[in-house]
Amino acid sequence: MRRLAVGVLLFGMTLGFSVCGLGMTPAVAQQDGAALIGRIDGDLMTAVRNKNRRAVSSYLAAKFNLTDSSGRLRSRSEFLKDLSLLASADQGESDVKTYFYGRIATVLGKRGNARFVRIWVEREQGWKLFIVLETPIPTQAPAQASVEAASGAGDCDNPCRTVPFSPRTDMDRAILAAWQQTKLAEWKPNAEVWARYIADEFMIINNTTIRNREQRVVIAKRQQETGVGTPGDPVVFMRIHDFPPDTAVMVTRHTPYRGGKPYTNVRVWVKRDNRWQLALSQQVTIEAAQPVPAVTARK
Repeated sequence: MRRLAVGVLLFGMTLGFSVCGLGMTPAVAQQDGAALIGRIDGDLMTAVRNKNRRAVSSYLAAKFNLTDSSGRLRSRSEFLKDLSLLASADQGESDVKTYFYGRIATVLGKRGNARFVRIWVEREQGWKLFIVLETPIPTQAPAQASVEAASGAGDCDNPCRTVPFSPRTDMDRAILAAWQQTKLAEWKPNAEVWARYIADEFMIINNTTIRNREQRVVIAKRQQETGVGTPGDPVVFMRIHDFPPDTAVMVTRHTPYRGGKPYTNVRVWVKRDNRWQLALSQQVTIEAAQPVPAVTARK
């Protein structure tokens, strides 16, 4: 059974009616938004199972892409040629949660041996599926994620100070600044600063672990007590997709600070309490890529 977990952003006219005009409370409106996305998402997956390419195509954004659990990126046209990329939907899905943020909605859950996120965005033609990313579920006991392992002496020029990305909008600049604050607070541990930019429903999902906000704050406090943090994994690619005024999707590729295979990361940002907060960070290792060496530590 699907569980609906709603965001806390107002969305006004998003569903085609006025919340205030109907006397609806924000909570009721948000629940309706999450329910709507749940129905649309369910209809898409039915079309996938039925191999109805025409119907599936109608749900996809023009720039839709899918990154599978091996880290391979597929375009819209590649996906439509091979719907078996989601054919495992026949296995059923569990632990499904839908978060509604006004112009963005996320559907998260487990299917087979992977965790998935499907990101829906509002377009003039209606709601369209924008991004799908899958992350394999660890077969062994959870290990530390890269950000959790204290590394001692080391620098964080990229991403703490610079990244290979030029913001195009004020939203881009504000989101990048918020994200770099979280990276600085991980490098020079400051749990309070880090938590300021993290949404209540935050999840970080990768090939080794899955953590919620509370668990990550505990780790941040432990690192702050020891005074030993973690330089962020360098960014090799970044793009921010704005959905004004209060939502955005950040897509990045990173090389691990300690060396290893690069990974793709998708982040969902929401503006609450007059600041940008990270609601989701999900990544997947690019298995076909060559490993890269560790960053040389600098005092």
